[in-house]
Amino acid sequence: MTTLDANKQRLLMKLLRERATAAEVPRITPVPPGTAVPLNPPQAGIWFSCRQYPDSSEYSIPDLQVMERALDHSTLRAATAELMARHDILRVRMFERDGVPMQQDCGPIEPPVTWHDLRHLPADEAAARATEISSRAAESPIPLDEPCFFTIIGFALPGERTMLATNFHHLVADGISREQVVRELGALLAGRTLDPPPPVGFLDYAAWERENTDEATVQRDLAYWTHNLTGHLPVLDLPRDHPRPARASRAASTVPVTIPGSLLTRLQRLAADDGVTLFVVVLAAYKLFLARMAGQREILVGVPLAGRDHEVAESMVGCFVRSVPLRTNLSGDPTFREVVRRVHEAFLEAHDHQAVPYARVVAELGLPRLSGVHQVFQTIITLQHPVGGSGWAAEKSVALNTNSMPVDLALILHPDGDALGGIMLYSADLFDRGTALRSAGVLEHLLAAAAERPDARAFELPLLSQAERERVLHGLNRDVRPDIAYRTLAQPFEEQVRRAPDAIAVRGAEGRFSYAELNARANRLAWFLRDTGVGPGNVVALCLSPGVDQTVALLAAAKAGAPYVTLDPEEGRLGAMLDGAAPAAVIVDGSTAGRVPAGPWQVHSFAESGRWAGVPADDLPVEATGYDLLCLRYAAHATDRPAAIAYPVEGALAELAQLQHDHPLGAGDVALLATPEDCFWPLSQGATVALAPPAVHQDPRRLADHAEAYGVTTLSVVPSMVPDVAGFPGDLVAGYGPAETGRVTDQGRPAGHRALYVLDEALAPVPIGVVGELYVGCEIGLARGYHRRPALTAHRFVADPFAAPGARMFRTGELCRHREDGVLEHLGPIDRQVRIHGLRVEPAEIEAAFAEQDGVRRAVVTAAPDGGLAAFVVPDGERELSGRRLVDGAAARLPEYLMPATVTVVEEIPRRGSGEIDVAALLDLRDRDTEADRTDAPETELEARLAGIFCRVLRRDSVSVTESFFTMGGHSLLVFKLIEDCASEFGLKPSVLDVFTGPTVRALAATLGAMRPAGGVDPLVSLVEHPGAPLVVFVHAASGSVLPFYQVAKRLGREFAVYALQSPPEVPPASIEEIAARYVEEVDAVRGVAPVVVAGWSMGGAVALEMARRWLHRNERVAATLLLDTWAPPAFMSAAADAARVRASVLALDVLRLEGADATPATQAELAETVERNRAAFLDYRPEYYPAEVDLLRASDPLPADAPPFPAGYLDGDRGWSAVAAEVTTAEIKGNHLSLFDQEHADQLAAAISAAIARRMGYEEI
Repeated sequence: MTTLDANKQRLLMKLLRERATAAEVPRITPVPPGTAVPLNPPQAGIWFSCRQYPDSSEYSIPDLQVMERALDHSTLRAATAELMARHDILRVRMFERDGVPMQQDCGPIEPPVTWHDLRHLPADEAAARATEISSRAAESPIPLDEPCFFTIIGFALPGERTMLATNFHHLVADGISREQVVRELGALLAGRTLDPPPPVGFLDYAAWERENTDEATVQRDLAYWTHNLTGHLPVLDLPRDHPRPARASRAASTVPVTIPGSLLTRLQRLAADDGVTLFVVVLAAYKLFLARMAGQREILVGVPLAGRDHEVAESMVGCFVRSVPLRTNLSGDPTFREVVRRVHEAFLEAHDHQAVPYARVVAELGLPRLSGVHQVFQTIITLQHPVGGSGWAAEKSVALNTNSMPVDLALILHPDGDALGGIMLYSADLFDRGTALRSAGVLEHLLAAAAERPDARAFELPLLSQAERERVLHGLNRDVRPDIAYRTLAQPFEEQVRRAPDAIAVRGAEGRFSYAELNARANRLAWFLRDTGVGPGNVVALCLSPGVDQTVALLAAAKAGAPYVTLDPEEGRLGAMLDGAAPAAVIVDGSTAGRVPAGPWQVHSFAESGRWAGVPADDLPVEATGYDLLCLRYAAHATDRPAAIAYPVEGALAELAQLQHDHPLGAGDVALLATPEDCFWPLSQGATVALAPPAVHQDPRRLADHAEAYGVTTLSVVPSMVPDVAGFPGDLVAGYGPAETGRVTDQGRPAGHRALYVLDEALAPVPIGVVGELYVGCEIGLARGYHRRPALTAHRFVADPFAAPGARMFRTGELCRHREDGVLEHLGPIDRQVRIHGLRVEPAEIEAAFAEQDGVRRAVVTAAPDGGLAAFVVPDGERELSGRRLVDGAAARLPEYLMPATVTVVEEIPRRGSGEIDVAALLDLRDRDTEADRTDAPETELEARLAGIFCRVLRRDSVSVTESFFTMGGHSLLVFKLIEDCASEFGLKPSVLDVFTGPTVRALAATLGAMRPAGGVDPLVSLVEHPGAPLVVFVHAASGSVLPFYQVAKRLGREFAVYALQSPPEVPPASIEEIAARYVEEVDAVRGVAPVVVAGWSMGGAVALEMARRWLHRNERVAATLLLDTWAPPAFMSAAADAARVRASVLALDVLRLEGADATPATQAELAETVERNRAAFLDYRPEYYPAEVDLLRASDPLPADAPPFPAGYLDGDRGWSAVAAEVTTAEIKGNHLSLFDQEHADQLAAAISAAIARRMGYEEI
């Protein structure tokens, strides 16, 4: 095999390095033990993603091996411990410091090894149990807040067999590192001695690399990537089964991919012939596969590079791998061999320009962040290497999947004997398993075709097997030629006249007309036309107002054998249409006669119908044939020069037969139809045609009333009206057909004899689920072409390569795709596709997000001229709709990039005369200052304070509350700074995902508002993380808030991990004893073995003392107990009168001035309730004696002048604490009780706290 294994990859790295520079081997100085080192750029990117999606295991690398030998727990543990001793990265903990993610060697720690003895189970059950446990472990994310970013699980199986499940986080190991660790573990388990470990560790290398970055090289590479990725980046837009959710779950599933040995041999031969690696050939095929599946010519794929730029790094374990975006343009109709060449060049250039961190490239480009969409590439490919020479006898490897990933699609391949095996991972949010299985099959078939014909045009290589090709071309179509029994559309109507002459044919505002009456009127006009020289081949234009005369004229033209063309009298292009149709006669009525310009045509008016009143009323003899033209139709999409479509009689007759077969009509049925020409169907079956003015067809309410009044049993509407009539009683039947073909689908399936093809640009059939252009075959039913427009006819009516020679098919210009069940999905015209940031938008998905909300009857979303989306919502009944509520409701269902820029509430959707939506009129209604309230200025105090944080973090003078953090210059590292500043300002810490999915000031303020203490938060709040350091735990005052502690906490964070306790909003404890009991439990849950300092402010001093007493009661002495300007509760006072005065003064103290002055009335009320509850607990507290030391840090200034008076001496000395504690040491701090924690006093207070702790601990325990 010529797979790029580890040894060959290392050789390639050396060669690539030699191409770039002859750099000397670096001299790396080890960092002092315990030194925290920033994560390297690949690690930092992974850290950010993990913080963004903390519940995802997408960066885990699991593996399960079956060994043909017995092991025990102690042997596995000892081998793992030796591995950890060899590689510092296996001992690290990670955390953030000032917004920068750091890593620190923890030194010798317990190996993360678990053991399961399954020897008591039957062999098959034991193996299944081990696999199940390993799979569950692989799907569980490795915690970020604990050291050792890997796990090993051992299973003792019956028969002297062992299974080992390893799982390494990508933060500490890439593919090469994992291979090395597993190989070393195998050697240790086999009792072999390993070579000495590398002279320096990964942390040493990371620190050296950071300090020795060649900025000139970085700038060179940055220039390369910004040039390479400039312009609109191609966003991979594969056809999806489901819309993108508002928040991506990152859930993934897999399907197998196999490249058999015979195909692998041909691919290797192709690689050798072209002087490239097998990986490049597979990558080229994968890019071609994506281009064909997505219908795109530019493709970006993420490709991992080893990232080991120096030889010293080759034996290190750590995260070096860098994912780079390989951009390839496949335009110009290249051969597959040319595609390989283009991919190979891009691959080599990427290797030569990998010095610049990926995040820096993204920041330089200023790429938009779309929720659930990777910023640069949406797919990755990896060719993994086997774990060879592991030292154990592995019977087999069991695949484990994390079932999560950060992109839409991934291809992971690995050697499997003499073949390549692997998996295709797909986003479960977007794709179904059936789609993924078909995609894998298409890729395998394309690889085979490319290997067989590398010099063929890449976009002509077949995607389908012969069986699949046969299915999409013929199996999904009905191959039945219709039996045409008539020669004109008038003949079946005349049969009904003879069968039931007195039956009602038409009824409307003008009255009722029987079949006989209608036939007589049509015959007289037809004889008149025949007498004036109009017959087969002579066009008759009908320019009439809606009514029974239209029906008469249509029947008359059919009887005369003259092709008709219906023209809208209101049409601005009427003259051009008449010129194009070149009619022999124009039929008008009294209201339309004046609109017809003079020309070489006769004009006959129903206002002068006396001219043919004396003409015979008998049926005309049939002179036409089915091959004659029935009509000329002007397409709805016609623009500057309207094109008349020449449609034959036989096509219309075939359509009538198929309609009647699929949806039978008969005597007693009443049809209300969207267009006058639809009358031929009900009139051919003895049914009644109900007429209605155009305004009725445009108003759903009037349409429903009209249908009920006339007893309508069959209703047809234009497509845009379907949502409005979906609630009408009866079955909803969806049909489709352009004017050039007539009706071609019924409920998404081919109607009758139609042949429907979904083809790519090379006129090749596309796989099921893939988007292509719809072509309509079968000669019966196709228009002859465009009247007097041969060039346009040749462009749209092309040879059908799937039928007999000479057959034609029509190019619709519509995008479609087949579902697995054969139903055809219509995705709209090619030239009217809406794209946002390169992703195709389906307006129906967005409309549903509005229409499903309460009070909404109809929603329409369209593209606005400025490139954004505009939503229009019709309320249900008289209900008033709030634009803000509509936006919030849609935002919960849609990703941010699909949110319309404006949302306008309208009374009705404007329509054109045809009933279709009048988009131009709709956009004129757009409210650019929509009720969505998307203003730029902050509207609340929280928004204003948060906007200030945005300004500080982004170094801007001002920000818009509706502009994204990322479009204003934010990036991943600044996200951590933003989060820290939010925690410092508000005591609330949003997650990375919160920032990512709601990156504006307004959205993040809403998130923070929902996190405020009224929402049920944990009592214990982490203010400064410092794993392993002693804990300082602040206890709140009567207000229950942790806000006052942030300034001093930041100053203590260099030495301590700092927490604070806040009053729980739900079922709060009623006494100091209950409060302390709960808070002890909260601290116990996080403290581990670290010393604890408890510090209570004001009434919190009583809680702190009670907590310390409880720990002491169970022989766990706190490191220090600090009372911050607090006094003992009045229960210690011997004089009842003094105790009463203290109670009264405490109750009168205006604590609300501390935190409640700027609160909203609701928040102020909640704060007042908390204050009263906590004060009552303090006043009722009777502390037990505490036989240990406490430190009282007392404010130097008295309470404010307007504070209530306290008894003499109560606020002096030790504040009464000597009566309840064995020893009280007092120190004075500048400030008063309410200003003690202000920023101006924070430095002194932090120093006093540190000194008190140092005095009590002597640092013996640190």
